[in-house]
Parts: sequence; structure tokens; C-alpha cells
Amino acid sequence: MVTKDQRIKLIVKTLKREVLDYWTVAFDRPPGFIFEAGDWIDIELSEGPLKGGKTYSISSSPTEVDIQITFREGLSELKRALKDVRPGDELYISQYGNDYDFQLNRNRSSVLIAGGVGIAPFRSMLKEMSDDHDTNDVSLIYLNQNENFLFRSELDVWSTYLPNLSIIYINTKDINRKKREKLIHSLIDDIGQNFYISGPPAMVEANEHLLIDMGVQIRNIRIDSFGGY
Repeated sequence: MVTKDQRIKLIVKTLKREVLDYWTVAFDRPPGFIFEAGDWIDIELSEGPLKGGKTYSISSSPTEVDIQITFREGLSELKRALKDVRPGDELYISQYGNDYDFQLNRNRSSVLIAGGVGIAPFRSMLKEMSDDHDTNDVSLIYLNQNENFLFRSELDVWSTYLPNLSIIYINTKDINRKKREKLIHSLIDDIGQNFYISGPPAMVEANEHLLIDMGVQIRNIRIDSFGGY
């Protein structure tokens, strides 16, 4: 785990509603701020810490001008405040980093398993792949409880000209756990790849156990668990 304690000012650029209750906040990128796809940031408002989880995966790519976070509406003080930000508002990064090497290995094929807003760090990774014209083999299995998949239009565009990127969208609304696990199992034909799981804690835990039961080595599994708050 690499963590950097900082107090870096962020200036809100835009607030965009993505689908239903999901939002993206874009910030002007602070001068000299360097991050990698898969990194997270801890956020505070200028008036100080608010109740609620403060850690958000960066959904923008290092190749983009802005820094973005994407989140689902919540009841916490911080979530409510984020949904009400306006251009020009000041926030702060209090810490940033990366857990458990949650970064793509460009020399090895990978399977990404996303649940809901867990697509955020994968959006960063895949946008970087697109901009770098990466030819590595990457499969995205995207689980969601309805057909409102975040960033679907972008993902579909990237998959058209990245020859080795495949994307499978799975609406889990009417699929029980056993059928869902059987479907995911059928989509994985090589357990020697790197596996990345990102989403709500229960979803991450269930899919991590599924991969282990399939024979995937624990050292080849990386997780990013999104709390609800």
C-alpha cells in the first residue's frame, strides 16, 4: 500500500449527473499532481471533515486534464455536500494512494469484475488504455442491478478500437446468486490471469471467494471495496 499524506486544494469544475442516483464531480487538476489509474483520494470540504466515508476512487485517467470522482447519492453529510457542490467551490485532498497494487499489469492479461459504482477505477484504467492504444488483453465483467450501466457509451466506444478489450454487461436484477456465479465462471477460461474486483463489500467478497474456489491464486486477486454510507 502506497499512501501520501497531503493537503492539496481542489477546485470544482463541474458536477454531472450520470445515471439515476450517480454523480461525477470534476476538479481542475492541481499543478504537479501525479496519480496512477486505480488510485484513490480522501476528500475534505474547506470547512473541515464531515461525517461519512471520505475515500473515493479516481474515475478519470492520468491522461485526462481533470480529476474526477464518481459516487452514488448517500445520506451521509459528506455525500449530501458533494451532491451540492458548485463550480469554484474548494475541497481538499487529505490523502491519496493505492491499495494492494490495484493497478493493471501491462505485461499480463487481466479480468476486471465491477459491481455498480465499482466501475470507477476501471473507467480510469480503460481510458488510459484507450489513450495509450494499449494492446494488452483485458476483459471487463460489469454487474449492475439494472440496465443503467455507468459510462456505458464510453466503454462501448473504447471496445470498438481496442482489439483486445472485451466487455460483458450483466443485469443481475432477475439472476439469483447461483446462476450469477455460474455465468461468471463460464466467462473465465484462464485462471492464471490477474483479477481485479471492485464494488460493494458483499459483491467483492462473493466474487473473491468464487475465484478462489475456481483455483485462482490469492496473489493474483486484487480488490477495491466501496462502502455504502
